[in-house]
Amino acid sequence: MTILSRPPMNTPSHIPFRIATLVLATILGTQCIWLLLAELFRPSAIRLPTDPQHAGIVAEHRNAATSAAWIGVIRGDLWAESAFTYANLLWTDSTNNSELAHLVDQGHARLDRAVLYAPHQTGAWLLLAGFASRYRWSKPDAAEALRMSYYTGPSELPLMPIRSLVAGQLPALDAELQQFVRRDLRVLTRQEKPAVIQAYQSATKAGKQFIEQAVGEIDPIFAKTLRLGAQ
Repeated sequence: MTILSRPPMNTPSHIPFRIATLVLATILGTQCIWLLLAELFRPSAIRLPTDPQHAGIVAEHRNAATSAAWIGVIRGDLWAESAFTYANLLWTDSTNNSELAHLVDQGHARLDRAVLYAPHQTGAWLLLAGFASRYRWSKPDAAEALRMSYYTGPSELPLMPIRSLVAGQLPALDAELQQFVRRDLRVLTRQEKPAVIQAYQSATKAGKQFIEQAVGEIDPIFAKTLRLGAQ
């Protein structure tokens, strides 16, 4: 006579494992959809423009970059790319009007999210410094935002022209910032003199004196050219 035995009462059930697997698969699937949707709206990789012509081209992708950023929600890289489409405001006539003010506020909001979710974004800090200087924001402090751009990307050659431009427009530079800016100017003096000329022409009186001094340490003839060209 065969006696059927019951399984031990303490046999582990597979139900919790299956539930955990299903939850994990759902999370991973949702994440994949989230990433793919952002990439579908995202235009080609956008970097911080360093001249008004490039800034105008990048501005044409503003809607797509903004849509991608809203989908990405917490992706600071997408918020930075969205903010870069407002870089043309660095060269826009600063005449006070409601439309310009609205665009500046939009750019400010995107930059705040960019540095919040991705504080390593050098371009975002630099654009924030440029806006803070040009539009006289009390927060953030333009010098501190510029300092963060040096901390996060001290040797990024493509950003040196606009960084020197912003630095020259600040009312004053402390000793640390002077050291940072002087290094950029030395590199630009060797490799990209037109960027130095542009920074010099846009600088304040104090900024011009500083640029002349920094450039004169490596190329006195070029420094004299800058001074004569401004007269």
